[in-house]
Amino acid sequence: MTPTRIGVLGVGAIGGVIAARLARAGHAVNVVARGSHLAAMARDGLHLSAPDGDFHAPVEAVADAGDLPPVDVLFLCVKAPDLTKAAAQLGATLIDKAIIVPVLNGIPWWYGTPLPVRAVDLDGALAARFASARLVGAVAHFAAEVPGPGAVRQTSTGRLLLGHVQGPAGDAARAAALLSEAGLEARAVPDIGREVWIKLAGNVAFNPISALTGATLSEICASDELLAVVRQAMGECMAVGTRCGIDFPMTIDGRIDAARRIGGSKLSMLQDLERGRGIEAAALMGAVMELGNRAGVPTPTVEMLHALVSARARHPFERI
Repeated sequence: MTPTRIGVLGVGAIGGVIAARLARAGHAVNVVARGSHLAAMARDGLHLSAPDGDFHAPVEAVADAGDLPPVDVLFLCVKAPDLTKAAAQLGATLIDKAIIVPVLNGIPWWYGTPLPVRAVDLDGALAARFASARLVGAVAHFAAEVPGPGAVRQTSTGRLLLGHVQGPAGDAARAAALLSEAGLEARAVPDIGREVWIKLAGNVAFNPISALTGATLSEICASDELLAVVRQAMGECMAVGTRCGIDFPMTIDGRIDAARRIGGSKLSMLQDLERGRGIEAAALMGAVMELGNRAGVPTPTVEMLHALVSARARHPFERI
C-alpha cells in the first residue's frame, strides 16, 4: 500500500480513532489538536484502545490548522461549534488539492437542500470556503471517547459510510478503501444525504437525553420513560426527513434496536458537557427545527430538548 499524506483536524473521539488507525497502517498522519491532548501527542504520539487491541500510533501534532503541511486527504472531525473558525485557518492550497472528508454529527453545511441551513452555516462561510473543494461526506456509526490526554478509546465497532458530494466521483471510493485497509469498516454509498438522516434520527433524541440525564446509550434504551421521549423526538425528525425526500429504511423501533447494539457508550454531547466544550445542539436539533419549519412539520419534542440542553450547556454542573 502506498503511504498517503493524511490530515486530521479535530483529534477527539472519532478523529482520534481515524488518525491512530491510519498512522498504524503506515501513512504520514498530521493532526490538529489543542491543550493537554496536543501536548501529549506531540510528545508520545496517540494511544488507541480498541476491541481489536491497543497500540501507539506515531502522529505529527500541531495547534493550528494553518500549520498543516500539504496532505492528500483531510478529515474534518471538529465539533460543529468550532468548525467555521477552524476552516478559516486552513490554507487555500490545501483545500484546493486535498480530498476533504467532513466526519460530522447532524446536518452538515454541505447538505443539499434548495436553501442553506442557517443553523449550521449562519452566514454561508463554510459553503464559500469549500465551494471548489473535493468533498466526500462521511457518517460514523462507531462509538469512541477520549479517556485522557493523548489517548482515545474505541468503545464499539461499526461502519464509516462515505459518499460523493462534489468533485471527482471516485474520491469517496478512494477514501473508503484507505480507511478499510487501515482496519475500519468503511464503504462508499450512493446517497450520503440519506445516511446523514438515518444517523440523525437517533442522535436528535439520544444525545440531548444523555446530556440532560447523564445516562449512557444502553441505560436510555433500558428505560421505558426515556424511550417514550426518544420515540417522540425520533418520529418528528423522521417526519421532517421524509418531507425532505428521505426514504428511511427502518421504523422507529428498528432505529432504537440499532442503538441498542452499540452498547453502553457515553454519547458525544455528554462527553462535550463533561469537558466544558460547546455542544452540537444546532447541528443535531436546530437544523431539524429549521427544516421542519420550512416543510410545515411540527417538532415540539425536538424544540423542547433543544431548549433544555442549550440551557444545560450554559449552566454546567458536575455529574452526580
